[in-house]
Amino acid sequence: MNQRITRIIGISLIVCSWILWVIVFCLPFLKLTMARYAIVYPVILVSTNILWIGAALVGKEIVQKFSILTKVKKWFKNCRMKKDA
Repeated sequence: MNQRITRIIGISLIVCSWILWVIVFCLPFLKLTMARYAIVYPVILVSTNILWIGAALVGKEIVQKFSILTKVKKWFKNCRMKKDA
């Protein structure tokens, strides 16, 4: 039971980190002052730490499964293979 709760917390931290990064990438399209951009900078640091804490909690196997989803080169390689076929 304890290991299951740890994994759930870890996965939720990883998902939370991804959401924070999506917000950061949307910032250039918002009209914000420099002071608000300065406030957002710590969010980048916090989201990176949240990602690593979540990865430590879920373990090596699940992190490897998530890393397969985030390999952009593999996405484009699969698209090229489908076009050639």
